[in-house]
Amino acid sequence: MFKITLALLSAVIGFNASAADESVKPLQFEEITNNVFLVKSYREFKNLQNPDKPILMDANSLVYVDGKDVYLIDTPWNASNMPQLMTWIENRGLTLKKTVFSHFHEDQTGGLEYLQEHNFDTYASALTNTFLKGDNKKATNHQFSDDNFVLLENKIEVFYPGAGHTKDNAVVWLPKEQVLLGGCLMRANEVNTIGWTGDADKKEWANSAQKVLTKYPEARFVVPGHGNVGKGTSIISHTVDIAESL
Repeated sequence: MFKITLALLSAVIGFNASAADESVKPLQFEEITNNVFLVKSYREFKNLQNPDKPILMDANSLVYVDGKDVYLIDTPWNASNMPQLMTWIENRGLTLKKTVFSHFHEDQTGGLEYLQEHNFDTYASALTNTFLKGDNKKATNHQFSDDNFVLLENKIEVFYPGAGHTKDNAVVWLPKEQVLLGGCLMRANEVNTIGWTGDADKKEWANSAQKVLTKYPEARFVVPGHGNVGKGTSIISHTVDIAESL
């Protein structure tokens, strides 16, 4: 299904999805708080409008450090980035414990198969696993069905607000740090369009984003699926405004 996503997106913004370079740039790490790190992965696409200037797209995931343990919230876009991520973790004397996914698209689940092959614990909603299987991909080895799921007590919480970018998109809340991974339900402050809507529920998107705003008004940082981290709840409000115009 994500291959279809890219194909349709190429028609909208003018790049060649079939020419994606999955190893164009190494991962970039940025500290959000002293134990939460943004992980940026990249893909480069041929620009049909200007072939000499390829389009570089990023995708965001998080590393949460709890003592000597690490929890991943989504993975890099590319499976080829996973060894670099694991080296980053191991060089700090840390151990990966669990990974949870916000939705089924490849920009957030690109490392899932790598994790499965190396016998790590992976978590996603039952709905996300249904969509993964529909894409002929492996499901996670753990799943949950409730709208609220606790991955790590008092530290990592998953909330499903309803459909938006996809029918399965969830957000992940880090209460001690007041950091929210909004995933692709949320649009970065620097973009003013809703993006690709091929798997979206356009009627529910604004309502679902508003539920997130109501639930997490104290968020200090919000991480969208793509683009820059936002301070406060600005990204959530921005997404509500865009989605209301759909």
